[in-house]
Amino acid sequence: MKQLHPLKQLFWECTLRCNLHCLHCGSDCKNEALAPDMPKEDFLRAVDELLPHVDRHNLNVIISGGEPLVRKDIEEVGMELHRREMPWGMVSNGLLLTPERLQSLMRAGLTGMSISIDGNADDHNWMRGNPRSHEGAFRAIRLLSQTSVKWDVVTCVNQRNINYLHELRQELIDAGAHHWRLFTIVPM
Repeated sequence: MKQLHPLKQLFWECTLRCNLHCLHCGSDCKNEALAPDMPKEDFLRAVDELLPHVDRHNLNVIISGGEPLVRKDIEEVGMELHRREMPWGMVSNGLLLTPERLQSLMRAGLTGMSISIDGNADDHNWMRGNPRSHEGAFRAIRLLSQTSVKWDVVTCVNQRNINYLHELRQELIDAGAHHWRLFTIVPM
């Protein structure tokens, strides 16, 4: 007997552009992508083709990249997903998340977000290739902690941070985090 496995998560890598240069990233993301972003109309057309075959209320659309916040039309896509009664969220490095952008995303129906933190400032900035990355990620965490959006923090465990994860956990709690996911990956 065959068992039905309904689609519950749909990831959209919405851009190959990114404002960071993460050592562990498996993507070819750059500040300026060699390929243009997928037009939002094409993505929404693909979503509409799926709708007759899925439970739209239980299909979580996760927007990733590159860095989704480099796109100026994410709120438009989010609003269209929200209009279709589909929950949506995103994975971000947090560097571009401002109070105004967060409010705009929430008005567009944002239901979830993951922010990446890979250690203390030195180790996180080393992993992410940007001296402001740690500060931006913690700013995003503090912003999200003041909202009703479901969010979490993800950390890539590596040789530089493995010995102080307990301290990092406390720092995240102090910043308002309630959910923390750990993963490992070989730096590329």
